[in-house]
Amino acid sequence: MRRYEELTKTITTTSLAEVRCDLCGAVAKKGDWESSCWAISEVTVEVTVHQKEGSSFPEGGWGTEYIVDLCPGCFKNRLVPWLKTQGATIQEREWDW
Repeated sequence: MRRYEELTKTITTTSLAEVRCDLCGAVAKKGDWESSCWAISEVTVEVTVHQKEGSSFPEGGWGTEYIVDLCPGCFKNRLVPWLKTQGATIQEREWDW
């Protein structure tokens, strides 16, 4: 014979509540810098600045990871000019559909 009991479980999860620019403090709407995929004046920002170092083995690993969140304004008006002063070649291309 099987006897069942009703159990109540509390589950705590972590979810993204906010993305804030690390330079100016601007908050991304709904966790995304693009407020509308249909607005003509909007841009899609795909920026990955990621550096990861450490050790990795089949049974696990550890290390350090650096992540920076930048809004479109700080990317274009602060990061790009600074990279240019450091000698970086920035590609600027016009596009249309």
